[in-house]
Amino acid sequence: MSRARVTTARAVGVVVVALVLSACAGIPSSGPVTKVAAADDLGQSAVRYTPARPLAGASPEQIVRGYLDAMLAFPASSRTAASFLTPQAARGWKPATQVRIYSQPEVAGVQAAPDGGSAAGSDGSVTVRLGFTDDARLDRQGRYTGVEAPGSITYTLEQVDGQWRIADPQDGLLVNQKFFTDYFRSFDLYFFDRPGRRLVPDPVYLVVGDQLATTLTASLAGGPAADAQTATRTFMPARTALRPSVPVSSQGVADVEFTDDFSDLSTSSQDRLSAQLVWTLRQVPGVQAVQVVGGSTALTAGGDEVQPVQAWGGFGPSTARDRAYAVVDDRVVEADDGEVEPVSGAWGQDARGAERIAVAQSGIAGVLPGGDAVRLTSRQGKQARTIRGDGFVGPDWDSDDLLWLVDRPSGQVRVRVAEDDDVTVVPAPGLAGLGITDFKLSPDGARYAVSTRGQDGRALYVGRVVRDATDRIASLQDPARVATTARSPRSASWASTTELAFLGDSEVGAQIYQVTIDGSETTSQVSRSGSLLPDVGADTLAIGQDRSPLLYVTDRRRRLWFLPPGGSWRLLDTPPTTALTIGR
Repeated sequence: MSRARVTTARAVGVVVVALVLSACAGIPSSGPVTKVAAADDLGQSAVRYTPARPLAGASPEQIVRGYLDAMLAFPASSRTAASFLTPQAARGWKPATQVRIYSQPEVAGVQAAPDGGSAAGSDGSVTVRLGFTDDARLDRQGRYTGVEAPGSITYTLEQVDGQWRIADPQDGLLVNQKFFTDYFRSFDLYFFDRPGRRLVPDPVYLVVGDQLATTLTASLAGGPAADAQTATRTFMPARTALRPSVPVSSQGVADVEFTDDFSDLSTSSQDRLSAQLVWTLRQVPGVQAVQVVGGSTALTAGGDEVQPVQAWGGFGPSTARDRAYAVVDDRVVEADDGEVEPVSGAWGQDARGAERIAVAQSGIAGVLPGGDAVRLTSRQGKQARTIRGDGFVGPDWDSDDLLWLVDRPSGQVRVRVAEDDDVTVVPAPGLAGLGITDFKLSPDGARYAVSTRGQDGRALYVGRVVRDATDRIASLQDPARVATTARSPRSASWASTTELAFLGDSEVGAQIYQVTIDGSETTSQVSRSGSLLPDVGADTLAIGQDRSPLLYVTDRRRRLWFLPPGGSWRLLDTPPTTALTIGR
């Protein structure tokens, strides 16, 4: 996360909290990673820990070990850690630049001089090597990057008033995997797409505690990531304009103040600034409303200066209810609580052999046998037209009811969007060489996900949808591979705006997993549902978004399975199922 600009001497604790951001899961190493706490447990009552300051006469190795321990303070503070540094190093140390998450630390002891002589340098200094496994890193705003590689740091220690102190600390903090698991949780920063129409979440990781409202706001003020700036934008002023703290009153009102005067902002910009703050701060336990003031100008929602956390819902993703659809006995059916009924209109009578389908309020599209044509009609099956191609994967409707089509002419991936009578190619150079098997748009239309199959096996990728200022689709940013501990991930769809659900192999057959798009956490749906999917060779997954109870799969024998809320997997008595999807 980022943080309000504040002097090191005055608020190093706040800076550390703002830097040390994170999620409720351990770092994946092998096998599915499961959460150690409920999704709504933000650890506000977590055990407090005040580390010891340096002991008189401590050896160089003891100083390094004490320094590592001091960075595990909770509530987060770097004051004690700074006491293990020389005065000059403490003044120049930058604990807020990043967080490195490690495991298996080894302090090697005082290093010998290269010529085999004394370990002490000519100035009386010594060096101590710290080895560890570098599991992951969080940037200044808390964005997660997996590393999982050997790491090491060599510290130089000097005598200060007869005591050893570290003269060259690393930038940022070092925290072990247990601290990360116990005290970090996942949050979203909300920015806008380029047209300023949709709020787009950006997952980050923050240490929990009383300063959460402050650190979330400061991180939001840091703006979108560099690689996201062609697709997203912010209406927040810079961190330098943000007051040092965001207090929360006993009535649950978060008070956000800026030095900039907002009177010069347009009404549109004021509304979007408010929306970013309200959507971001609504994640803080106990916050019921947000008050935003810039100079002498208070921003409002519906004329009210105290903006409730329910405000600005229109900037979020569609709230239309997810529905499961399938092709059963060559008819498009809707599956509801384990019961299937044909949809009204022509598709409910004859699906024309469709191998894959996409269903929205505005229409139905199906990939015809052979995969070289898509039939597109209204919901009732009227205004039919056929779009030709080569090797279509499943089509998908976005939140604006535009139909996305992906095929592979000449073996190269092509992305097109169908709107009214127009079919437009969307530049997507980063997809060209991928063996795409599934393509899905996120609920907010801001990202896309693809499942792929290639020489290196199966994988998941996520990228951003770029729109121009008029809200026309401009391109797809190159996708990034999503790290997951599940084997052979496939049939991915969006479980939320920042999480994918997919099928993956396990020792008991294919199961359903969920992964955060930054790869920080893979969880098994068994932990959510309590029910193991039978080993039936699950082939296609349809899962509702945001904890929707919808959960269906097809298997290798084209049978349809359903998991009712709180129940066990049930085989539905239907004819062969040849397609399965989630629609509206």
